[in-house]
Amino acid sequence: MIFSAIPLIIVFSLCYAATRHENMRLIVSHAARFGGWLTFFMVLVVIIMELLYRYIH
Repeated sequence: MIFSAIPLIIVFSLCYAATRHENMRLIVSHAARFGGWLTFFMVLVVIIMELLYRYIH
């Protein structure tokens, strides 16, 4: 499941950054930062869901 999220994060980050910048260096740096934030929040949500599952179950 996590391996299917990696290409989606990369593509989404690059597309989002490309709508903001025209220079390739800026696109890649923005995509890397945005991809990092996106990954962080996805992991955070999974951790919260796992904790809730263990608390409820």
